[in-house]
Amino acid sequence: MSEPTTTAAGSVAGYKLALLTLPVVASLIAFWLGLRYVPLRADAPHNDLVNRVTACLVSSFVVGTAALVALVHHYPEAFTAAEALASHALLPPVAGFFLVSGCVFVVCSIPGPWIVAAVFTWLERRKGRDIAELASDAVSDARGALAGTATNAAKGTGQ
Repeated sequence: MSEPTTTAAGSVAGYKLALLTLPVVASLIAFWLGLRYVPLRADAPHNDLVNRVTACLVSSFVVGTAALVALVHHYPEAFTAAEALASHALLPPVAGFFLVSGCVFVVCSIPGPWIVAAVFTWLERRKGRDIAELASDAVSDARGALAGTATNAAKGTGQ
């Protein structure tokens, strides 16, 4: 007779474990993949690690907040489903919101180091110029990128 109670307690524990660890596990996997495919610089690994973590945090908060607002606005059923999952795990419904939010912030933190590296590479190529020249270069680069996209779309390449 004690078997159904044990099974129910085990399933509740499994739901709680999955809900509370999914964002943490996803962030660890994303960070490991980043280090795996783009290794740290050998001359200053500690500084490189700090720079990458900072870029991930900034990207997560800047892009993740906008992505979360868009998700709440356009797909509220994702949060409804997460709240139902949290209630099955005997957790408060807000735990489902934090599950979805954590996953959104992790996904939005992934491109952060590459964006920061691209900006600093662009600035390094323009070393010695003043702010007006940098602004002019940014506008011309953006127009060139948009014109290249429009040209490729007109050609049918799609790139």
